[in-house]
Amino acid sequence: MNVWEIEFRITVVHLIELLILLVRPGTANRYIIFDVESDLSEEASPSSPLALNANLPRFREAPAFRNGKECLPIAMDRSTEFCDSFSVHIAMTLDRTYIRGSTAAIFSVVKHAACPGNIVFHFLTIGPEQDLNDLLTFTFPYLRFKVYTFDEALVKDRISTSIREALEQPLNYARTYIADILPACVERVIYLDSDLVVVDDIVKLWTTRLGSHPLGAPIYCHVNFSQYFTETFWSDSSMSGVFKDRNPCYFNTGVMVMDLAMWRRRRFSRAIEQWMEVQRKRRIYDLGSLPPFLLVFAGDVKAIEPRWNQHGLGGDNFQGHCRRLHPGPVSLLHWSGKGKPWIRLDNHNPCPLDSLWAPYDLLLQ
Repeated sequence: MNVWEIEFRITVVHLIELLILLVRPGTANRYIIFDVESDLSEEASPSSPLALNANLPRFREAPAFRNGKECLPIAMDRSTEFCDSFSVHIAMTLDRTYIRGSTAAIFSVVKHAACPGNIVFHFLTIGPEQDLNDLLTFTFPYLRFKVYTFDEALVKDRISTSIREALEQPLNYARTYIADILPACVERVIYLDSDLVVVDDIVKLWTTRLGSHPLGAPIYCHVNFSQYFTETFWSDSSMSGVFKDRNPCYFNTGVMVMDLAMWRRRRFSRAIEQWMEVQRKRRIYDLGSLPPFLLVFAGDVKAIEPRWNQHGLGGDNFQGHCRRLHPGPVSLLHWSGKGKPWIRLDNHNPCPLDSLWAPYDLLLQ
């Protein structure tokens, strides 16, 4: 899907909204939700609310998507399904604040997958684990997933203040420990943030050849890399020298293909921790979990097509202003930044591209 097609769909949505407003006054704040690939979103049935935690939002049950005959067989044994070599493994974090975004992201992945039954989700959460497990089971009865508890004590004393409070949350650092938390038999995983939707078959991203690189992601070498670190860092050659034999480029950690076997072997989690400890003493960056990843991996990242992370749709870290798509085709839309589409939609003040997130919103109104 290219930028022209997406912007054309946005225009159509807005024209229909305007027409309805003219015909039926008072409906200006109602959104006509169109599917990215079909005409109208499917009507989903409500999940049973009886056993769910009343403090969690309610979601409709997502439509079931099944494998076709062309798909490889999947493990039926519960004891081995998370080690299935035919599976596509995806890791995400789960919490109350972003659960609405997470369910939309999950829905988008399985909806556009040619073999949705071959996808296994690994969810990291601080808790309550059982409540989130129940919510996912009700919302996605067919989903293959496992919920893991992330021990926030691992990072609690290593997190420093950031330019935005949301970046200081312990769960934001859980991606550092994916290789340690997931079963050892899982040697490769796609990490996805919760504020995105996938509009292409995720297996295309999964089959990325990493070669000798520990991870793959879209990289942006035109970005001013020096802005991610303070003068304290750049003026000290014992620290800035880490990039001496590398050609570091910025990459966004919200979408990554990770070689977990290499992570475990080369102890990358510990390398990231060490930079976090330096940060606590020297203040070498102002952002949250991104800079340590840049310090460890920048210059050693397998470049993936930018279509797999059209990021920045949430605006900057301060105002969250509306932004347009980057030029080129689109496989994944990412609302990184302060502005989140579900908040702007609820406030009846959405950005144009937020209408592309809305079809995947399963919140039970």
